Amino acid sequence: MLQMPRSFWYIAAPASRLGDGPLACRVFDRDLVLFRAGDGAPRALIDRCCHRGVKLSLGVVENGGLRCGYHGWRYDGAGHCVHIPSLPAGAAPPPEACVPAVPCIERDSYVWVWMGEREPEPSAPPPIPGLERFVWQQGTIPMACAAMLGIENNLDWCHPAFAHPWTHGQFFRTEVAGFTEQAYETRLTDTGMVLFGPATAGGDDPVPSQCWFKGTFALPDRVVVEIPGERGMTIVFHFVPTGPNTCRQEWLLSLLPLAEPRDGIRARWTDEEPKIFAQDRALMESAQLNYDREGDAFERNVAADTSTMLARRIVAAAAEDRWRSERATLPRRRVVTVRA
Repeated sequence: MLQMPRSFWYIAAPASRLGDGPLACRVFDRDLVLFRAGDGAPRALIDRCCHRGVKLSLGVVENGGLRCGYHGWRYDGAGHCVHIPSLPAGAAPPPEACVPAVPCIERDSYVWVWMGEREPEPSAPPPIPGLERFVWQQGTIPMACAAMLGIENNLDWCHPAFAHPWTHGQFFRTEVAGFTEQAYETRLTDTGMVLFGPATAGGDDPVPSQCWFKGTFALPDRVVVEIPGERGMTIVFHFVPTGPNTCRQEWLLSLLPLAEPRDGIRARWTDEEPKIFAQDRALMESAQLNYDREGDAFERNVAADTSTMLARRIVAAAAEDRWRSERATLPRRRVVTVRA
């Protein structure tokens, strides 16, 4: 299965979930522990004490540092052990007593970490567009499938009529009018791609009020789904890899439009999984079982899959650090006719 690029900022956890104690999380193949240092800013360490390997997430936050729950070794935000209770008075922890730290930043209601081998990009994670315009619902869903399956699913034009009975507008339209021939359009962007319908004439800018659907993919793992209209909605997904074939779906769903834009996010947390997300997850997890058993040689694709195949090419290029050169070879605009 296609692996995700590492040299990007990824969500470690929703910021509202990080309270006074440590918080365990997983990004790629690394178990991390998050905690707030004395200045209130989040810090991220590998979740392992350098003494006997116990998870630091089982400890407590104390004096601006993280104390292991086994022997009380305390670490600062950079991962240096600053106190060992068993040492005689006046003795300092050995300089090699440390735990690897991971670059970490808080932005747009999330704590982000940098998992690449090279130094982080000088800019912070790209802002999530439109946060200031709505009150949001926020949640997290562990998924037993690769992150790429989640990305593809939300850029797939033709699945809702089958995958989402009684939960998706496309299902209801098909129930009433049957399948119709329609055209969607893909365009490359600096950070990924955008997908929308109906397609425009000759590459004009789409008119928001006329769009049925707009999906934006931004590297490495963000998909923003916009359903225009008076009762439209916006959903912001991040599919954070937690292993070769597992991921964590971080999601924001617009609830109420604000009369005027406001600084800072208004988000209500929920542990419940919306039914429409559960429908997708069941299908993706079933597909993952077959990819695990057989690889992807069984796949057959048609023109309707243009959007998902483009997303794959973008992610593959980014994973091999050749996105800029690959972008120059891809068609900047494509129109695809489908029945949906």
